[in-house]
Amino acid sequence: CATGDREAWGILVHRYQDLVWSTALRTGLEDADAEDVFQEVFLELQRSAARIRNPNALPRWLLVATRRLCYKIAARRRRQLQEISPDLADPASLQEEEVLAAESRLALERGLARIDDRCAALLRVLFFSAEPPSYDALSERLGLARGSIGPIRIRCLDRLRRAMEDA
Repeated sequence: CATGDREAWGILVHRYQDLVWSTALRTGLEDADAEDVFQEVFLELQRSAARIRNPNALPRWLLVATRRLCYKIAARRRRQLQEISPDLADPASLQEEEVLAAESRLALERGLARIDDRCAALLRVLFFSAEPPSYDALSERLGLARGSIGPIRIRCLDRLRRAMEDA
């Protein structure tokens, strides 16, 4: 990426887009502002790529850069600084657990991208919905027999586990 390889940049952006996007949304920004942050973070990464010595530090770099840009946008959008949450105002206070959680979410998203669409959709609805639907609603929504959801869920979790282990 540091040499300007377009294909490498495409792979890098694809690999970390969910991390940057979800971090921006978790800070409370609206979609339009999150889109601006997304573009700015990767533009800043392009400018800074040659200075990044340790590729393993990239997820943390992206998290800190995203949070800093979110802070700037939030500060611009809000009249009073006290309305900004303390964890957003100080990106340097990013906890190791938060970095690990973000990396885990990223690995999970990569795993979901490697399994078939039906399994990925089922697992997202079951485990990422604020309130998972009933099996009856899930059956209607995904076109699955109610009695088959449990066994399919088990097979899908196994596929996800194998996809993540293979990665």
